[in-house]
Amino acid sequence: MGRVHTEAIRRLGHVEVAAVAGETPELAASFGRQVGIDKVTGDYREVLNDPEIEAVHVCTPNALHFPISKEALSAGKHVLCEKPLSMSAAEARELVEIARATGLANCLNHNLRFYPIVQHMRRLRENGELGEILVVQGTYSQDWLLYDTDWNWRIVAQDNGPLRVMGDIGSHWMDTVQHITGQKITALCADLQIFHKTRKRPKMAVETFAGKTLRPEDFDEVPIETEDFGAVLLRMGERTRGAFTASQVKAGCRTGCKWRSTGVSRG
Repeated sequence: MGRVHTEAIRRLGHVEVAAVAGETPELAASFGRQVGIDKVTGDYREVLNDPEIEAVHVCTPNALHFPISKEALSAGKHVLCEKPLSMSAAEARELVEIARATGLANCLNHNLRFYPIVQHMRRLRENGELGEILVVQGTYSQDWLLYDTDWNWRIVAQDNGPLRVMGDIGSHWMDTVQHITGQKITALCADLQIFHKTRKRPKMAVETFAGKTLRPEDFDEVPIETEDFGAVLLRMGERTRGAFTASQVKAGCRTGCKWRSTGVSRG
């Protein structure tokens, strides 16, 4: 995603991507060569200590969002962070307070808001063409973790947080439906399920989807604590009600996000 975001930032036309920090100096240098960034480092603090850097974009694994964002704000940098903002509401409130005290931007990126179809749906609602929204329904489904041989860092709660499918893609659905309708989710009830109680973690680094080619001696079987699927009932405002599912084990669905809103016109 770092490559995608680098390209998107450059397309703004008035922002220079001046430096990149990676997990190691080697990974940072490789990324820098691929996207044409000369200044690279394996320590993000070098970027934070650079007085010429005005803002940072945090695209790390989820568990690092809060500490890096906090250090960046404390170093006087504006922050654009991938979702989630933090691993807890308390951490999120701390970032808000630091940003308020320093006058810095503390921004959270939900990229689906900017899809043309999402913008179109929002404009229809703003123009009154959808009437009063009564019901919202939908799903966000993927299949990339369908098998117990599928492995990724997002499966590990220590790196990704206590929620997986709801945190990774369910959060996109919930943010987008609120963006479209202009209403906030006020209450919800969720049923979360771990279908694969254990998964086969490769003993060596492998590309996503490549685990199916491993032999039994190439992996360790480990217990899983994060959910593969979730179903949610929700309330929005006083009258609007809805339901959606999120899944990373839906066979035949590489990725698909759907929203459906029904309303009633008065007068």
